[in-house]
Amino acid sequence: MISSVALCINHSVKVAKLGIDRPVIRFEPGYNVLIGPNGAGKSTVLRAVARCPFCTVEGSGREGLKYISTESLNPNMGGVFDGWEQMVQGIRALFLSHGQGVADGLLNQAHAGEAAILIDSPETGQDQESAGMIYRGLRKMAERYQVIIASNSLVFMQGGHIIDLGRDTLPRLVASTRELMENFGATQRSREEL
Repeated sequence: MISSVALCINHSVKVAKLGIDRPVIRFEPGYNVLIGPNGAGKSTVLRAVARCPFCTVEGSGREGLKYISTESLNPNMGGVFDGWEQMVQGIRALFLSHGQGVADGLLNQAHAGEAAILIDSPETGQDQESAGMIYRGLRKMAERYQVIIASNSLVFMQGGHIIDLGRDTLPRLVASTRELMENFGATQRSREEL
């Protein structure tokens, strides 16, 4: 399990300018969700934890860590595969839509006793029902592993330890979603009156 990451100067600058007042981010056991507006540094934090030799990872460290990025889930990634698992997923993705390929890639990940799994934007290409299915799978996974995701989807924020890399991201997102739904309802009523 990863308890915290102390970001190096390179990564802390990329995150700090958008709301983090100190370069240490703490994680909880189970399900963790990095939230914030686009450009807040959600993906930056995941990459820093997974790959940066200058960022200090406390806890189990990088051993037993699996990093899943939007690039590795992209059915059209092409190029050379890093291993058998990626090759199989790439071939399967040829017969699926983008969203189905991402869901298939997430749900069919091989696990070899990882202590922590980092997932960047699991909502990529998903409709509401598929996002819910993936969310439930991640919550189930969080019973055995620590799961840390980066997401701006309300579906994936439910019941997680939320780490806000922005400024009051969750209340603003809920308010804008509520406003959208109210406007959508008003538009539907206007059409029905015609």
